[in-house]
Amino acid sequence: MQTVVPSDETLHVLIIEDNPGDARLATLQLTEDPDQVFECSVAMSLAQANVLKAGQSFDLVIADLGLPDSAGAATVDSLVTSWPDTPIVVLTGLADRKIGTYAVQRGCQDYLVKGFSDPAVLQRTARHAIERGRAARDLKESEQKLRTLIDVSPDAILLCDGKEILFANARAMAILGAAGWHDLIGIDPSRLFVPTDWRRLIHSQTRASSEPGDFEPFRLEGRLIRRDGSLFDAEVTVAAVRHQHRPAFEMIVRDITERIVSERHRHLASIFFETTDEAVIVTDETNTIVAVNPAFERVTGYRGGEVLGLNPRILASGRHGRDFYQAMWSTLLRTGHWHGDVWNRRKNGEIYVQRLTLSLIRDSEGRVVNHIGVSSDITDEQQEAERIRYRANYDALTGLPNRALLLDRMSQALAKAVREDSGLGILFLDLDGFKPVNDHFGHLAGDHLLMDLSERLQRCVRESDTVARLGGDEFVVLVPDIICPADAEGVAVKVLGCFDDPFVLDKGQAVARIGGSIGIALYPLHGDNPEALLDAADRAMYAAKEAGKRCYRIAGERP
Repeated sequence: MQTVVPSDETLHVLIIEDNPGDARLATLQLTEDPDQVFECSVAMSLAQANVLKAGQSFDLVIADLGLPDSAGAATVDSLVTSWPDTPIVVLTGLADRKIGTYAVQRGCQDYLVKGFSDPAVLQRTARHAIERGRAARDLKESEQKLRTLIDVSPDAILLCDGKEILFANARAMAILGAAGWHDLIGIDPSRLFVPTDWRRLIHSQTRASSEPGDFEPFRLEGRLIRRDGSLFDAEVTVAAVRHQHRPAFEMIVRDITERIVSERHRHLASIFFETTDEAVIVTDETNTIVAVNPAFERVTGYRGGEVLGLNPRILASGRHGRDFYQAMWSTLLRTGHWHGDVWNRRKNGEIYVQRLTLSLIRDSEGRVVNHIGVSSDITDEQQEAERIRYRANYDALTGLPNRALLLDRMSQALAKAVREDSGLGILFLDLDGFKPVNDHFGHLAGDHLLMDLSERLQRCVRESDTVARLGGDEFVVLVPDIICPADAEGVAVKVLGCFDDPFVLDKGQAVARIGGSIGIALYPLHGDNPEALLDAADRAMYAAKEAGKRCYRIAGERP
């Protein structure tokens, strides 16, 4: 038996009963409820009840259907009209069961046949009627809120059963250019899509299905067709629902035309920014560097991370005086542009001349938010510049890329891996037994061995791979576009194979055998930036040495 928890809440009940004895009995039965506090008011007619209603709210109305000013179905109709949000329980005679059923059908919570003697009957009926009334009111409010949310939604919402559109909100009418509900309701939803995108939707729905009519929500982007035949880009979210006990699906459609256009513009701007041969530098309103492109890095020798947050004066060569810069800024602030030649200094100390165009970017209120500088290196001694750039990026002994160039290529490879959702590998190679060669045969012989090894390493890898020398007897192989760790391991095996043949020293008068230990790090498993990957590969290389040398280990692998 269910236990009723006593409540301290006082419930106000209006009893509409023209028989004083019956009214007193109903009042007594309710007020004696041990689990609920009832406060009862009595009206002898509907007219008197309406007077009481004007001055007080009630949690429940209990009404006899036979009143001086109303009877039967007319009483029911008056009650539900006058108290649309208040639970109603009607009292009928033994011969009035049909009218009791009618009352429930019209919205009354319950009915009782007069003549019961157990007070618990009325008490329980009253409590349950109030509970059901509150639940119905909450449900109605919830439905009203949902309807409001649907009506004011900035996205189009459509309910479909696969063959026709059953419902569309106001936003759907606007987005799809419908003149009226008849333009959407009842039509096949496939008519809203470019055929290839509708097939993609059905394919996605099939893949997401766990059983017929049920599938996990999914989202796709495609081209939709307005009612006038014009196309627009849209993001469509599809979810399985039930409608009238049958499978259906809901589509939420968002017009993303502006976003797509903006993304295309940003993409084109990004491509230009990344691929143009002209160096681009962007500063904020305080002239602090916020972005530079790869061309800037190539021209100045600074990596982007080294200059972000700094002032462009780090490039100043000292050849221009205060007057030059004051005139430049005066013109820039007055006209929004400046064009001229500037002598600057690269990171390596080389002074070069660039043809520079500066522009101001202002917001809608006219405030300066950015400065953009676009420049070309116009130094006359191109060969000298190339030699210096080569020396800054390549190892002088072996001709291999050095650490700076390696880091640059790693950054580019990581950016490509992110764009294409691919992987890359870093092989950190440290020679085993190289020091005795230097000690016994001399550093010149050691240098010849390193040059021979460099050639072997380059022959054993792909053209798209990068072999770099970090210094001493440390080398790194950058392997882009790998699919799985086994790809990197295959390269490691080839690299170890470079040590199979002895190295000829001292013009063929001596030979030496050495080996190598290799540490492997993989993106994205072991890091998402060059420094983290090199550190992981370096630690893995030491693990290979601890494992006996002349072998390889993957980062995180036990020795």
